[in-house]
Amino acid sequence: MRDDIQIELAIDIPDANDILPYLHGMKEIATVVLRHCGISTGAASLAFTDDSTIQSLNKIHRGLDEITDVLSFSNNYEGEYYGSEKGCLARDFEGQFVLPPGELFQIGEVLISVPQAGRQAKENGINIEAELVKLVAHGFLHLLGYDHTEPRERLEMEKMEKDIIQKASRHD
Repeated sequence: MRDDIQIELAIDIPDANDILPYLHGMKEIATVVLRHCGISTGAASLAFTDDSTIQSLNKIHRGLDEITDVLSFSNNYEGEYYGSEKGCLARDFEGQFVLPPGELFQIGEVLISVPQAGRQAKENGINIEAELVKLVAHGFLHLLGYDHTEPRERLEMEKMEKDIIQKASRHD
């Protein structure tokens, strides 16, 4: 079995200079999350965007017309839709996609609002890098089906985030 995880980065913000030094570390955190959860092969995207883009995507895909810090779009797990009109989560396709030889399975995509991450970092008294690390870990756990709607789930997810961040910091 091939051991290959690929994280593709996308930056969709006008001034990315504040986060450029941290991008390699963000890919590393994403990889640690996947390996921690037993994923050894696959590809995922990690995008850094602005408030208006994430708010628009949140409204379309979750029915929530508000800014959020992180959104995850998994190819394996369907998220919750909170709006009154039908959202984009209805999946009619029951089959499995066939990948061309050599192509990695697409795990999904995580998007992070950099301005929201900055506000949260300030509120939490930490730097933007530490907040982005938390959000990448959090978003990739969502990508793998973890949630925090129930108190038990929240505690499990928070513990996993801490364990993953500690594991990643030992690899530096």
